Amino acid sequence: AELNMKAGEKALDGCDHKTAYSYLGAALSLLPNDHWRNHYDLSLRLNFLMAGAAKSCCQYDEAVQILRGISGRTRCFEDKLPSYLLLSQILRTQGNVDDAYNTCSFVLLQLGETIPDSVTPEA
Repeated sequence: AELNMKAGEKALDGCDHKTAYSYLGAALSLLPNDHWRNHYDLSLRLNFLMAGAAKSCCQYDEAVQILRGISGRTRCFEDKLPSYLLLSQILRTQGNVDDAYNTCSFVLLQLGETIPDSVTPEA
C-alpha cells in the first residue's frame, strides 16, 4: 500500500492525476479492514490524497464521500481541517455555495470564531 501511495504522490507531483487516482485506489484496496485503527496516519494521508486525486479527475461525489469518511474516523479536529478545506472547495466547484459556506462556518465555530449575520460598512 505504501509503495502505491508513493507512486500516487509522485504522479500528483507531476500533475498526472489519472495515474495518481489509479495508484492511490490500488493502495487503498490493499489496506486491511482495520486500517483506521492500526494504520491511522497512513489511512488519513492515503484517503486525503485519494480525495484530492478524485477531485482533480472530476470525481466530485467520490471525493466528497471520502472526505466525509475521513471526518468520521479522525482522532482529533485538527486532523479534519485539511479535509474540510478540500470539501468546501469541491462544494463550491459543484455550485453548492451554501453548503460550502456552512462547512466553513462550522469549522470556524469549532475553532472558537464566529461570522456575524450581517456586516455594516464603517463610515
